[in-house]
Amino acid sequence: AEMLKLDLPVMPVLQLDRKRIGPRAKQHMAALLAGFSKADPREILRELAENGEISLDACKSVVLGADDVTVGFDAQDGYATASRDRCTVLIPAVRSPEMVARGLVKDLARRLQDLRKKRGYNPTAVLDVASILDLEPEQLAMVGARTDDLRFLVRVRQVSFEEICREYEQVDIDGQKIRISIE
Repeated sequence: AEMLKLDLPVMPVLQLDRKRIGPRAKQHMAALLAGFSKADPREILRELAENGEISLDACKSVVLGADDVTVGFDAQDGYATASRDRCTVLIPAVRSPEMVARGLVKDLARRLQDLRKKRGYNPTAVLDVASILDLEPEQLAMVGARTDDLRFLVRVRQVSFEEICREYEQVDIDGQKIRISIE
């Protein structure tokens, strides 16, 4: 109920404890189950939280308490959820353009740092240029807007997207072949 009050992107999944309800519902069990499956889970939870019990229109003779209902949650579309020890975490399952851009910059930085190490440069020295070629226009726009971050991560004075270095190495980033160099 608290997750719904906070308007989190979850959908409650409710189940009746049939063993617990069976002795009270007896011949009304089929009507109770049908009414429960048709009822809005959010409304059931709200009513249980406010009153501690609920009786469904389909079977008014059986009153359900909070102990009669097992509550779980599913994430709404576009989100993923995980639960453990009474703690539930929700995260967006769709990558935003900002997340994609940051990930691309970090991938490029890691590849350029590996190249820097491979070529034997001093790890603390600030080099002149890092050159990145063959990016798609959308990727170029993402990285171009974050050249300061890339310069800082790779420890270079300039990031270039033109062929200005002597030697390039081909690397694969998310299935795309690009060429990088550092001097």
